[in-house]
Amino acid sequence: MAASDSLVPKDDPTVLFTTAGMQQFKPQFMGHLTGFTRAATSQKCLRTDDLPEVGVTDFHHTMFEMLGNFSFGDYFKREAIAWAWEFLTTVMNIPADKLWVTVNKDDEEAYGIWLNDIKIPAHRVVKLGDKSNFWPSNARLNGPNGPCGPCSEIFFDWGVNDCKDPHCGPDCNCGRFCEIWNLVFTQFERQDGGVLVPLPAKNIDTGMGLERLTAVMQGRKNNYESDLFTGIMGAIAQAVAAEKTQLSLKETRVIADHIRAVTFGLCDGVIPSNEGRGYVMRRLIVDMVNILILAGIKKPLVYRLVSVVVEVMQGPYPELVGKREDIAISVKRVEEAVIKLNAEKVPEFLLELERIKAEAREEGLGELMFRYRDTFGLPFDLIQAKAAEKFSGAVLAKANAVVEQMMNDQKERSRAGSKMQGEVFLAGEVETKGYPKTVFTGYDQPSGEAQVLAVFVGGKSVPEARDGETAALVLDRSPFYAEQGGQAADTGFIKSKGGIFEVRDTQKQSDVFVHSGTVSGSIKAGETVTASIDGERRMAITRNHSATHLLQAALRQVLGEHVKQQGSLVDAERLRFDFTNPKGLTKDELARTEAVVNSFIRRCDVVNKKVMTIEQAQQTGALAFFAEKYGETVRVVTVGDHSKEFCGGTHLDLTGQIGLFKIISEGAVAQGIRRIEAATGTGALDLVRAKEEQLDKAAAILKSSADEVASRVELQAKRVKDLQKTVSGLNFELIKVSLAEVIARAETVGEAVFVAHLFPGADMDTLRRVSDLIKQKCPTVVALLAATVPEEGALLLAVSDDLVKKGLKAGDLIARITPLFGGSGGGRPNMAQAGCKDSRKLADVFANAAQIVKESLKL
Repeated sequence: MAASDSLVPKDDPTVLFTTAGMQQFKPQFMGHLTGFTRAATSQKCLRTDDLPEVGVTDFHHTMFEMLGNFSFGDYFKREAIAWAWEFLTTVMNIPADKLWVTVNKDDEEAYGIWLNDIKIPAHRVVKLGDKSNFWPSNARLNGPNGPCGPCSEIFFDWGVNDCKDPHCGPDCNCGRFCEIWNLVFTQFERQDGGVLVPLPAKNIDTGMGLERLTAVMQGRKNNYESDLFTGIMGAIAQAVAAEKTQLSLKETRVIADHIRAVTFGLCDGVIPSNEGRGYVMRRLIVDMVNILILAGIKKPLVYRLVSVVVEVMQGPYPELVGKREDIAISVKRVEEAVIKLNAEKVPEFLLELERIKAEAREEGLGELMFRYRDTFGLPFDLIQAKAAEKFSGAVLAKANAVVEQMMNDQKERSRAGSKMQGEVFLAGEVETKGYPKTVFTGYDQPSGEAQVLAVFVGGKSVPEARDGETAALVLDRSPFYAEQGGQAADTGFIKSKGGIFEVRDTQKQSDVFVHSGTVSGSIKAGETVTASIDGERRMAITRNHSATHLLQAALRQVLGEHVKQQGSLVDAERLRFDFTNPKGLTKDELARTEAVVNSFIRRCDVVNKKVMTIEQAQQTGALAFFAEKYGETVRVVTVGDHSKEFCGGTHLDLTGQIGLFKIISEGAVAQGIRRIEAATGTGALDLVRAKEEQLDKAAAILKSSADEVASRVELQAKRVKDLQKTVSGLNFELIKVSLAEVIARAETVGEAVFVAHLFPGADMDTLRRVSDLIKQKCPTVVALLAATVPEEGALLLAVSDDLVKKGLKAGDLIARITPLFGGSGGGRPNMAQAGCKDSRKLADVFANAAQIVKESLKL
């Protein structure tokens, strides 16, 4: 028995997440049999196309567990139906008279099995059309092409209710019937025109939601009332009550559902971000936080629910326990960012509404509302409420229609990434079905003989690839490493008697290596060839790969054992390593990390590689990248006494072969995730030489030796500072002359004088001195002053003491203004300042900043 497959599908670009139990068996459904022809699983799944229904219905979920049994050309309808019935009525002891079934209207075989073998009364076997009882739904009419077939669904009957339909049955949505199990009989291949051709090997694909089955077994019509959810629902209610507020039932359900999905998604290595899988995780967290913000809770709370999910689910998923803290920390970081963003973006949104109204651009309201909901994550209820305060019902209705259309467009894009359709059976540009697993010989042999099993040109199998053609080859064995695990693919040459094939890429499709490139001469299927990798390029890649292992060991030594790999990329030019750390590394930490890696290199430790069972590997303490999927046996790479990791990539024999390690950069990838890029070997030497050249150029400009550059630059910087001080003094004297005119043009807002002025060429020190003069001349005043020079801008906000006592604070106002121009700043209640790198942005939004201050003075 193996663990549930990851929510992140391996080697499958067609979907973002594992969306059904059959996902991990795509190779088997495509005919790539790997030692078994039947399977049964309990698989965690995640779908986003039902998000609008989550919390509204009693049974829709984002993350759920799908029970299923599968046959790959083995048993078929009779066994699948009989075993399903046996499991439900004998194993689960569900009364037979509580079960109804549906079959496709054209599937007389399944209909006959239910009536004659299972002996279900005819009135409880309902025939339905392709929309309900064909997979994919309506595929016969609408496509897509590919494997498909009729299905039979099993329903639990909760008993007669107040439904007014005299023909109430499983296809009625009154709530009487609950679908438990779907049995898909994949027996056809759909071709153009809706033609259904019988498959030579027929498959079985069944799916039963554990949450629905649990609810039925516990006598609950509502999944959220089963023990899979009651602990989480109770924890939410208790936490919210402690904050002296409450949520609706729908809101509580949404949080209970989403926190399960987020906990499992992050456990399987997804990092909250702004794209792909990470966007889905971040979006789910944002939605939970926004529910709490609208309820009046403006501090992190969601992250505390992670431990509740772990407590409920740790039995079947023990890996949750070890990752509980990391998951909670990641959720909390997003929570804090969302809360901060709401505080900043709501005032900005109000200002944008004012601008649209003032400029009579109501047609842009819908796009604005969508942007603040989708990009910034403001709660849509809040967005609608604020917009309704400014615009008529007719304008708001049009805007809501625009938002709805934009959201529908986005949902379609999301469905393309998460929905199980016929495209899940795509096998890439070439069809590798029927070919044996490629034997990889490249760990020890850079070159070797092989047999060409197949030649593809234009995606089609051909007997020969001719001169100049772009083609793909499948060999029985290969020294070429196929791209995976973050390591770039090998390149090189495949030579035959009649030609040379230049390999430009190598990809793995269901354990079959596909070598892509161009032909000189000809290459034929069936002939014996010599396959040789580019040894120099492989060596560069291998140096970088072994260095990533040393880098992780060094980071754990310098920063702590909380450091865990979150992703990597190793090619011939550089290495990239993503890891968990709550903040950026200091210069000292980077220098120490680089020094530790180079000390490992100088030790010239032996790099051991050993294949063992996954249980043995775990017992040795080897680190595993938890977003990766591992089989029953794994390869463990051990370096000295400081690194031991699961890894299937290519590695050196001695760390000394790396030569030199140099860090290029360090930065943020997502909240709590940092990235280091580095070079090794000749790449690192090239980096050092480039820096030496820059130092020599600087020395030439300063007319000094390289050793004197730092002191000479320091001297020049002092001279520049002195000159700036002189210029600042002259600017201040000039501004003093015109200050009376600036104050005369100031507005009076309420009881305060509001001075807003931009001084080109001034600096922050000048703005401070000017603000002091303005306060002397105007007892009750707010001064918004800006200065711009070509490279940067400065903003200062001064508030007189009497206004501070009445609640107006410069620091709060500056925090609302800085997002307008991408700046940063802060300060005290009576004075705050901000700066930005692009003075043009500050000049462009200065009027908007002034408007924010004026609005605050009116309150």
